[in-house]
Parts: sequence; C-alpha cells; structure tokens
Amino acid sequence: MRNTRVFHRRNDEQARTAGFTVVELVVVIALMLILSALLLPALSSAKEKARRAVCRNNMSQDYLVCMNYANDNGDVLPSAADNFGNYHSIRLSDQTFTNLVSVYAGDTSNILYCPNLSFGAGPNNIVTHDAYGYIIGYSYLADDVKTTTKGADSTISPVRFTIAPTNELLADANYWTPGQTNLAPHTPVGAAMAVSAGFLSTGASNSASLGAVGGNIELFDGSINWRSIKSMKTYSASSANDSFGNW
Repeated sequence: MRNTRVFHRRNDEQARTAGFTVVELVVVIALMLILSALLLPALSSAKEKARRAVCRNNMSQDYLVCMNYANDNGDVLPSAADNFGNYHSIRLSDQTFTNLVSVYAGDTSNILYCPNLSFGAGPNNIVTHDAYGYIIGYSYLADDVKTTTKGADSTISPVRFTIAPTNELLADANYWTPGQTNLAPHTPVGAAMAVSAGFLSTGASNSASLGAVGGNIELFDGSINWRSIKSMKTYSASSANDSFGNW
C-alpha cells in the first residue's frame, strides 16, 4: 500500500501572525529609540531634583556643624583660611577640615560635598586634598578678608556667628578660576565640571557657560533658598582675587 504525504498550507492569517516581519521589527526599534529619547531627559531631571534636595539637607547639617563650633569657640566660626593663610571659598585648611569632620560632623565628611560634583584624580575631576588643604563641595562664605595697600597680601579675620559681615554662609559651588577650574553643580540634568585648560578653551569661562541654572544658598539665620543663576551676583571667591563665584 502506498503512503500519501499531505502538505498543508498556512492560511494568510496564520502567515501574518507567525512572527515579525523586517519592517515591523524596524518600526518597533524606531519607537523604542524615540521613547528612550523622550524619557531619558525626564529621568535625568528627576535625579537632579532629588540631588538638590540632598544638597539642602547637607547644608542644614553644615549649618549645625558651624553653629556648634561657634558655641564652643566664643561665637567664632571655623576659619576660612587654607594651610597658607589664603582664602578660596571651596578650600579649608587641614586643621579646620579635620576638626569639623571628626568633632562636629560625627566623622561624616559627605555633608561637605554636593552629591552632583565628582572629586578624584580623573581628567575632569578635582583632587580632594593638596598642599593647600581640603577642597570641599560648597562655597564657604564666612570670610572677612582684609586687603592691604600692597594689593595681593591679605589677612583673614575671625568671623562671629551672631555678628556676620555678610548674609550668606554657604552656597552651591558655582565657582571658577579662569583657565583652570570651572564648576556648575546644578544644570538641568546634573553637574558640569571643567578642570583642564584644554577643556576650558572651548568657551566655558564661568559657571553659567557650563549650563548652571542656579544653586542653594544658606543664610546666617539657617534658611536655605534656591536662586537662579540669573539672579545671582558675581563675587571674588579668593583673597588673591583669582577665583570667582556666583551666589
């Protein structure tokens, strides 16, 4: 008896539902790319908002550190001078930094750094410590720099917590030294940093040129306010007048 093979052909509906065609696959990939392009900025923006909240919390903790230090030291705030007696708003001397962290901050140095800024030894990072002292992630504005008639020489006088010469105590480090360092802690999608002269030669001459949108400012009464970069003024951020900042 002869066996007869029977071949069944799929109908059109089965053919259409059997799998993706090349065109359908391309369309799906294109849609995924479009959705990713739309969602990534929103996710980055959400992360940035969360980090601004961390900054506010850090500043609140730093305020308590400064207040407790002043209570123990005759109302005088921690020194703003570096190891050589100079002032740069993002530097503290070894003695001041170590004392604040070990005695008043419970050995937690993270509160002295904005969560957006990346410090380290990479090509566009800043070292956290050098011969001048420790570099912190906020501008410490408790300074009373007295310049002399000779120009570059200056002295830093102690600042009393309850009789402050300025209104601002701490600020996000919208800080730059022309041709060397440029920080923008808060852009719409995070921080921007430039540390090499080659990078800065592209036109990043201040924090705003890196995309800074503003920063948190803490006043001597403990209140913290967000200021847009457009509403900030530009100040000298060093006793040598070689660095500048917005607050």
